[in-house]
Amino acid sequence: MKTNEAEKLRRYSNEKELRELAEEIGDRITFKGYSREQVVELVTELMTIDLLSLEYATREDILNVLCDSVLYYDIRNEINFVKLSSIKDYVEPDLKEYIKEIIG
Repeated sequence: MKTNEAEKLRRYSNEKELRELAEEIGDRITFKGYSREQVVELVTELMTIDLLSLEYATREDILNVLCDSVLYYDIRNEINFVKLSSIKDYVEPDLKEYIKEIIG
């Protein structure tokens, strides 16, 4: 089942919009408001975003959503998180902790 949020992720126009969307997705993930298939779709879309081009707060919001996705839906083996491994050395130390939690 496709989500409206995935379509919005494909079409966001600025970081403010992306942050608001990440917060909305994060809230629904925390309260188990998605099916596993929907979470995989959303995480796949989030993984296409160039995190290094974003402000710190936006990176943190997205990494938090990814971390919660792995925690609440146990999707670590269904998503290719190699992209996160490749940027780990270029983000702030506290964001590295999110990445370590996500990729295991």
